[in-house]
Amino acid sequence: MLTRDAILELLRSMGVDLPRKTKLPDTELDKRLSKALDSAQYLTRVVPDPPLSPSVYSSWFADRSNSKLVDGVRRHNVGEATIFAQGNGNPFPLGANAFWDLRQTIMGIGDACDTRLANGDMYPLTVSDEEDTSGIAMRVVDVRRFDKNTPILLLLYHHDVRNNVSKDTIAWMRDNIDNERSMVKVTATLKEQELLLRLLQQNSKRIAKTYRAKRRSTESSFTLSFLLPVGPLTARDTAKYNTNNGCTVCGEPAKSKCSRCGAVRYCDAVCQKDDWKAHKALCSKLQGAKWQSLPFNGPSPLRGMYAFTVNKFDIVQHQDIEKRKVEAIGASGEPTEPPENTHGASPFIIKVQLSSPNAQGHAHQLFNDQTTRTMPEASSMLIYDQRRTFEVNVWAQNDPVSFKAVADVVRNKGDRGIKTFCWAVRSGEWTMDICLDDLPDWQNW
Repeated sequence: MLTRDAILELLRSMGVDLPRKTKLPDTELDKRLSKALDSAQYLTRVVPDPPLSPSVYSSWFADRSNSKLVDGVRRHNVGEATIFAQGNGNPFPLGANAFWDLRQTIMGIGDACDTRLANGDMYPLTVSDEEDTSGIAMRVVDVRRFDKNTPILLLLYHHDVRNNVSKDTIAWMRDNIDNERSMVKVTATLKEQELLLRLLQQNSKRIAKTYRAKRRSTESSFTLSFLLPVGPLTARDTAKYNTNNGCTVCGEPAKSKCSRCGAVRYCDAVCQKDDWKAHKALCSKLQGAKWQSLPFNGPSPLRGMYAFTVNKFDIVQHQDIEKRKVEAIGASGEPTEPPENTHGASPFIIKVQLSSPNAQGHAHQLFNDQTTRTMPEASSMLIYDQRRTFEVNVWAQNDPVSFKAVADVVRNKGDRGIKTFCWAVRSGEWTMDICLDDLPDWQNW
């Protein structure tokens, strides 16, 4: 069992940053980690109704049109793809982020499987840290093809720690050495091993009992499990596991607001007092501030076309962007689902950018040609938060009064009169309140 602090740290590595003093019980935190890992391997695509029956799928290696296994297990989103395209390398150095390390380890396992033994079997593997404090003995026994881009790695594994290595693992290693089977070592930090073990334990319970792996004599005590490609959480998943609609400190149901600024909610006086040192500066800024309610749904003026925005959280593989577009846009061409709320009722910083007559692209030109005749000033604005889990286009024609109130702040206080940062609070599924008085410090994003 992982400690409470360990679970919170692993969740943070996945982009799930819960309140620093959350009072969620250990069982709930543990459940949230399990569900986040299921989402990271996009489990419901492959196993919508457990158990998994591997035998119904063909061998990955039988179809020569399939890519290498190392490429099949690779998953990344638009934001990461941009970093790679710019030549900036990996977002995290080795050991800095357990979840990123886990994804690299699974790619290492896939790479090892691409080079097979003379008889077609895959090399035995050990996944361990550099000091061999902890390790997982592992052998991929089969790889099945869910679809052209999704392999299912079926494997046997056993976990050991130094000074307490089981007799079965020792026998397994000796058997491989005696039979001159080269073993591949994949280096993995202790934290990423914790994530990998959690994945293997969860998936081991999802294999149909009718499936029988071909075990060697030394693998009788090894556990049968499977691995799927693992990638970053989508915006929807990030919102779901980060959502805190309660106390800004602990997440418990909030019963009151800060009496000075009215923007931050608490469950009781204890949490409010505990948060005062951190909240004091923001409270002074927001006290007595003027807020403007701004709706962000309504017909698009782009001749019936909805300006769909690709999010940096969108997964590049398995047509995730196209599927999200279909889900987000109704038959009328207008948005049917509100943006995910990752901030609950707490204030957060948004960037507001006004449309410019000099904006490039067909959609911008079409919009400007159609609207500048009646609205010579900016007629739309793009609003998003730092993670871009919230990103909307707002059209002036849908609520001219509210639009002008926010646009005036940008023109008078923003950079070159076209963009600035503001405090905001989600006040509804399709509305937000924006602070018009005190702006946050300029953000570097």
